[in-house]
Amino acid sequence: ALRRARRSRRRVEFRRRPFMSASRVLCPARASPLARRGVRVDRASRALKPSLASSSSARRAAIIMTASDHTAVLFDFDGTLGDTETPAMEVAFWELAPYFPEAAKPDGASYLTDKTCADYIRDNAGKAFEFMVDVVEEDRKAAGLSSIEEARASAGEAPATLAVVDAGRAKFGLPPLAETRGLGKDILTLQKDETVDALSVAAHPCDNVPGVLASLKAKGIPFCISTTSGKPRVPVSVVSCGYTEYFPPEKIHSGESDFDPPRFKPDPSVYLLAAKSEDADPKNCVAVEDSTSGVGSAANANVGLIVGYVGGTHITEDRKTSHAGTLTAGGRSDDGRGADIVIRDMVDLVPLVETFAASAEMKDAAKKPVVFEKATLDALKGEYWLPEGK
Repeated sequence: ALRRARRSRRRVEFRRRPFMSASRVLCPARASPLARRGVRVDRASRALKPSLASSSSARRAAIIMTASDHTAVLFDFDGTLGDTETPAMEVAFWELAPYFPEAAKPDGASYLTDKTCADYIRDNAGKAFEFMVDVVEEDRKAAGLSSIEEARASAGEAPATLAVVDAGRAKFGLPPLAETRGLGKDILTLQKDETVDALSVAAHPCDNVPGVLASLKAKGIPFCISTTSGKPRVPVSVVSCGYTEYFPPEKIHSGESDFDPPRFKPDPSVYLLAAKSEDADPKNCVAVEDSTSGVGSAANANVGLIVGYVGGTHITEDRKTSHAGTLTAGGRSDDGRGADIVIRDMVDLVPLVETFAASAEMKDAAKKPVVFEKATLDALKGEYWLPEGK
């Protein structure tokens, strides 16, 4: 009789004990906001562990708000943090120059002028090299010429053209083009490797960027890199620019290298990845971009504030205003959204970020483009541009 009574009591106690499956503990989708942030939560009592148990409900609400509402800055790299767009694009130009249909003509060498190079950089800055190759392939096909790889394999480049190309390559310490034939690399691989070699010595910071990064760090505002460009190109440039204290490997996110297959801007994936890495909602983030495809990527990721930048040397003085117009126009975003503001001097980023971080209204996804108060704009030190009509 005693044994039966004990068994009965045990059954009652078991039924009263709250049950928790392993899936409830381990499944991120069912975890509380605090658990997703790494703060330990007692699931059975739904209370914080002793280290936070004495906090009031208001304190817990504040912690949750901080976990979900903090602002992070997501930087493009080439032409934004690093003044690398010009040397990288010049390397790309000399990789492709021998295969332009115009360069295949008897007087093709005369086509490869400094102006041709400058115009090419202007028209293609921010584009992936793969896209540039596709355009040249289409142009060669339309002109009745063989593919780039067939021309490379047969050494079909005109000697006079090669002489001009080799002189351009020599500026970056690159070998004559003929010496690359035995490397067994296609043009895509060759361009990536040679760009890394060139940027290891040619990359330098855009104006005032080091001070801006130091200021953001001092203010406790997290930031990382969100770029189309691949690795090791960007890490090598980070070293050359002196940015290693700000951007360790885990702070560098690449649309080319972090996805298989690569996802190039204006695809939003690299911005979504960067925001996730900072544990921030994209709507609470600030993107800093110099290209229309980059602005499109940020817009497609629903980033809260998009700041365009025209301070890089690849955007010449006579093109600053027109380029700012293309950044605000939203031509590469799914919903037509462009940059909310475009700045010339990176020092103006800090007050814009601080203003955005403090304003719930600016983070409202339904109110785009973001509108700044006159006092904020009047305090900016450099030239700036707003979307038309704003």
